[in-house]
Amino acid sequence: MLAHREGESVNLKLTAMRREELDSIHSATLEVLNDVGVKFPDETALKALENVGAEIDFKNMIAHMPEQTIKEALKHAPSKITLCARDPKHDVHLEDRQVHFMPSGIGVYIYDLETGVRRKATRQDTVNVSKIVDALSNIHVLQVMVSPGDVPDKVADHYKFLAGFNNTTKHVSNCIGPITSDDGARDIVRMASYVAGGRDELKKRPLISVHQCPTSPLQYDLHGLRAIMEYARNSIPVAIFSMAMGGGTAPVTLAGELVIINAEFLAGLTLLQALNPHCPVIYGSVASVMDMKTGLLPLGAPERPILQVGVVNLARYYGVPNGMTSVGHTDAKMPGTQAGFEKVLTALPVVLAGANLIFGAGAIDSANTYSYEQLIIDDEIWGALLKVTQGFDVNEETLAVDSIKKVGVGNHFLGERHTLKHVKEYWYPNLYARLKKSENRWNTKILGEKDLAVAARSKAKEILANHVPEHLGQGIHKRIKLAVAKAEKRALH
Repeated sequence: MLAHREGESVNLKLTAMRREELDSIHSATLEVLNDVGVKFPDETALKALENVGAEIDFKNMIAHMPEQTIKEALKHAPSKITLCARDPKHDVHLEDRQVHFMPSGIGVYIYDLETGVRRKATRQDTVNVSKIVDALSNIHVLQVMVSPGDVPDKVADHYKFLAGFNNTTKHVSNCIGPITSDDGARDIVRMASYVAGGRDELKKRPLISVHQCPTSPLQYDLHGLRAIMEYARNSIPVAIFSMAMGGGTAPVTLAGELVIINAEFLAGLTLLQALNPHCPVIYGSVASVMDMKTGLLPLGAPERPILQVGVVNLARYYGVPNGMTSVGHTDAKMPGTQAGFEKVLTALPVVLAGANLIFGAGAIDSANTYSYEQLIIDDEIWGALLKVTQGFDVNEETLAVDSIKKVGVGNHFLGERHTLKHVKEYWYPNLYARLKKSENRWNTKILGEKDLAVAARSKAKEILANHVPEHLGQGIHKRIKLAVAKAEKRALH
């Protein structure tokens, strides 16, 4: 541990990457951006980049970006971002090494809370998820983790934001849906402005944010590109998070994969700053490595947190906020021991690195399926991990010399005022009790009955039955609901 001064807190954080390592990744990235370039399949995007010094191959829709263009874009990008909430006490500040959590997102399937059957998600699931997140203390930002399958795909994002606005006072962030484009983004910005009290108020206090994956290697898809351009024009925070796959859509070496991730991010940031200087942009990542035995993208692989720690270091290198960092995922098909193992394995290093915003809660089955029970369990895990990051204070009060002298040799501290004063600082589980009771034999039935998922299911049901979020005013609710209805009508014609 590093030496500290009297009164300072000892925080447990990973050591930063060496400056020369970051310099090397940066230099390699600049070479790729200049010589290879990034594809932006939209003429407006290409012209905006041309205006800030990029060399454009309009035939192949590839932008080659020189170092000076990237350097100027980084000058404009904000170094701190606040994800504002309807209730300001839930504002999330993406700065320094403050760690926050949100659910995973854009899932299609969910385990039914009553029957346990895996089924397609619905509008009611978006409402339920929003309400549960509103009640959980260790999930700081709402991402509606499933897309409703009972509405047209074109308006799935609209319904997710509708559910979020109505059922939480926390910040609402969502991954841009696969066919959401600039028209959908305009609708959602309008809805958010109703909640914020107008367009100017929304710019002052952005109640929403979005995140979008480039298509590795080194290209953006048309719909997502146009959507983030529209959000950026309205000063909505945009996270760019690469889903590069080492050995598949990126080099097999982690350093080479980080070059692809970094190039895709810097290219996107440069475009958004060209469209709207000082637009808030967040450095994220959902990258992993290819399982060469199956061809799959394993989300519980130990290489994932190594990559994400690299991304956190690169974000600090450039002086931009990091977030929408994907860990705490699992390839387990349902909640249980594998899920817990992989979630802690992938999340802990990134938490200790001080990532600003981490998502993964609620996701199982390589993010193909989502679970109310897992959402509750992950809130418990995140609470414990946050406690680990706090470390401990070293000062006259915490050293407790007077208390030690008073108790002396062989006695206990249970009745001491010092104990009563500080015992509340301990972390305690909510889903299980620390009881000293042994089992006489290995029993899989008892193991199942005592699994955290059983307690989590009960807690999820209790929240849905009793928790009442602070709803929007009736007038605002009608306006955003009407905006969704108009978008749905347009999608059907």
